[in-house]
Amino acid sequence: MHRRTFLASLAGLAIAKPTAARMKHDMSGHDMGAMGGHGNHNMPQGGGKPVLPEGLPLRDLPRLENQSGVAGTFKAKLTAGPSTVRFSEGLDTPMLAYNGANPVIEAREGDRIEIAFRNEIPNEPTTVHWHGMPVPADQDGNPADPVASGRERVYAFDLPEGSAASYWFHPHPHGLTAQQVYRGLAGIFLVKPKEDSIPAGYGDTVLMFTDLRLAADGTMPDSSMVDLMNGRVGDHVLVNGQKNPAMTAARGEKRRLRLFNATNARFLRLKFENAGLTVIGTDGGLIEAPVAVEELLLTPAERVELIVSFDQPGVAKLIALDYERGWMGPGKPNEAGMTLLTANVSAETAPSAPPLPASCAP
Repeated sequence: MHRRTFLASLAGLAIAKPTAARMKHDMSGHDMGAMGGHGNHNMPQGGGKPVLPEGLPLRDLPRLENQSGVAGTFKAKLTAGPSTVRFSEGLDTPMLAYNGANPVIEAREGDRIEIAFRNEIPNEPTTVHWHGMPVPADQDGNPADPVASGRERVYAFDLPEGSAASYWFHPHPHGLTAQQVYRGLAGIFLVKPKEDSIPAGYGDTVLMFTDLRLAADGTMPDSSMVDLMNGRVGDHVLVNGQKNPAMTAARGEKRRLRLFNATNARFLRLKFENAGLTVIGTDGGLIEAPVAVEELLLTPAERVELIVSFDQPGVAKLIALDYERGWMGPGKPNEAGMTLLTANVSAETAPSAPPLPASCAP
């Protein structure tokens, strides 16, 4: 729980239309639309709630490109500003985004980080808070150090030895943190160790959980009194900006998954049906020894690293179980049995991979 900030009313993060040429990401095949004010004319039939497609291939979050060219230094440009996303056919949702998306920064412990940040959010100050990272206070984007609309600043810090872990970043301006994040501003910061004890053959997949609420015209409605009492909980839980995306695996394959709960008020009690779960890391990085679990609880802003073993062919679903965290007023969300991610496991046996080590980290 070190340096954990509970962010009230955060929800609805998503991948938005790229606006920076330096973002390494292929969004082909996704109709992201164009921003045209706050309304849409293409409503769902009957004026009901928008329907989000399910079962599309899981897409990676875009990587922020290192512009340094110097070993041991990560240098990049990051801009916060308006964008748009098409979650539902024919509906455009105005949002906020970093470089038009939810980017991933990847560096190694010991690296020097230099992020040239620009605030293009109209008429609002913002900051970049490096959530959980061991950075100097004057570089941590705290509410007393805002970046005014139209202004720039450079965030610069060194990643100390032993800081390898799964982090994320988001705005933290006074009085505007909640709405700027649920409108879309969030990203992932992976700090890799110099030597990784986890076999490279397991891969390293980021799963960023966000939730979203849309009005019938595709816009984000204002928060209600119930939201103010409980924190804003969306109608849809998204993984990397998609509803129930699909991934493929071979029988016997092991995958390293990094889970990020980037919601505010949704407590995710998770279970992977027809697959084995082993916890190898938490907010602070790898733990000493792997721990096999049947389920896990991922609270707001929390991160966890898992090894998922797909030992049975067929469908393996990551589902949400019921969790009673307390609720004031009407509208308590019913998320029991909600499918967040579907893995299609083939009958073909995966190539043999190194076993998971008995010790992950000191």
